Formats: sequence, structure tokens, C-alpha cells
Amino acid sequence: MRSLYDHLRNPDHTGERRCWPCTSVNAVLLLLACAGVARRRSRALAAALGVGGAAAITLRGYLVPYTPRFAPGLASRLPTNLFHADGGDGRETPDSSGSLGDDDDPGEAVLAALVDAGAVVADGERVSLDDDFRESWRAEIRDLRERDDDGLAGALRAAAPEGRVVEVVTPSANAPLEPDGDRWFVVSDGSDDPANEKWLTRPVAVAETAAVRALADDTDLPATRRAQAAGPLRTLIERCPVCDGPVVETTAVECCGGPGGTRPDAPDEVLACDDCGARLYTFQ
Repeated sequence: MRSLYDHLRNPDHTGERRCWPCTSVNAVLLLLACAGVARRRSRALAAALGVGGAAAITLRGYLVPYTPRFAPGLASRLPTNLFHADGGDGRETPDSSGSLGDDDDPGEAVLAALVDAGAVVADGERVSLDDDFRESWRAEIRDLRERDDDGLAGALRAAAPEGRVVEVVTPSANAPLEPDGDRWFVVSDGSDDPANEKWLTRPVAVAETAAVRALADDTDLPATRRAQAAGPLRTLIERCPVCDGPVVETTAVECCGGPGGTRPDAPDEVLACDDCGARLYTFQ
């Protein structure tokens, strides 16, 4: 039987999913309101307002209606590391996840290869996953999501183009895509040139590694083409590689429990899990 606390608490905006920018904005507004009431009315009324407002913020995530609509804009004007813990190895994390394939991969050729291999079905302008390939991809995802960071890094190394080096990197203080502190997986050619590095979040690493493994089992595509196809296939993913929730096209600018953050330049349209908020693809 649920307690009164559990009944009143909103898990979408509290606990691990609490948005600290929204919480802080509400706390400041509550303090200002209490100060105004104490000055014009009475301290007792101000105290009652403070207790009630603090309880609402604690249990519900925020007090002021429609906070997720205006708090990100206010918080974006504050120092960027104000709501992030210090830590990480000091390396700068990117704004969006990379991919196993090269940036200059010919998209039309990759799509044509996937259609010819039977992994993707094209119906006019509509493109979808083949049913058998979808199930193979999901099976690989279920296997990889249970692995620890080192185990996933090993599978990613095998899926990456030949000669690539894979590192597991602790996020820096400002890692906008990983609010829960997950690590990044860096694929590089082994040099010290940051231009040759591809940074993948854990959800993307799981999705793309699983796609490459499924392609290896179900098609005769060469290894290079399989790696090139991992990114385009991610635009067709239907279930979250982290929690198996539904993947939807959404926006990244709302901060309360969503896939984005408070960055004013955050991309608007993304594919993200509707349950856990993991971002799977950023539309350019």
C-alpha cells in the first residue's frame, strides 16, 4: 500500500530525475515571495508560505506552474558548471554523441547497401527496418546492455573499423548528455589528435555495437560498411537500448527529466527515450 509521501511525490521530477536548474529557480522565487509577504503582511504567513512551498518543491519538483518552459532560459544565463559536480579527467566532452562511421560517409550509398542486404525496407520515401533484422538487433542490444563498461568497450572495439582504439572516459564537469554520470566511449585512431576521436554515449555505443553485430550475423556486408551503417540505422531505432522504453522524436530544450539540458544552443529535435530520456540521435 502506497504511503502518503509516495502518493504526493512526483517521480518524474524528483530523485535522480530532479532538475536542479528548475529547483533552484523555484527556490529563489519562493524566497522572494516569502520576503514580500513578511514585509507587507506577517512573518507567520510568510513562514507558512515557505513551509508549503518547500514541501511542494521537495515532493513535486517545482512550485511554479510551467517551470520547464521558462527555467531553462533563466538557468542558461548562469555559469555553465553551476549545476554539475566537479570531476572527470578534464577532457572536453562534445555536445552530441558521435558514431562509428566516418563523418563523410556517403549516406545514399549506405542506405542502398542496407536495402540490398535486406536489413532495411524502402517503400517510396519511407524507410523501415526489416522485421527479422529488427529482432536480431534487439537481441544484441539485450546482451550488450547488461555488460559493464569494460565489456561494452571490448565489444565496441571489435565492431569498430580495424585499427581503432577504444577508451572509456569519465565525463568532465559539463557533460550535457549524461546527467546520470555514465561514461563516454572514445573511438580513435590512437593518435593524440582530438579531430580523430569519436565520442559515443553509452546508449549510442550499445545501439551501434549491436547494429554492427546484427549486420555481421544477418548480412554479407563488409566490416567497413557495417560500421558506416551504424549511425544511419540509429535513426530507425524504436526501443531504448538502456531501458527498452519507446523512442520518440522530441525536443532537447526542456530540462525537467528530459533528454536535454539548459544550454541555449541545445539542438531542438532529437530521438530520445520517452521513459528514461536517453538521447539516441540528434538531427542536424
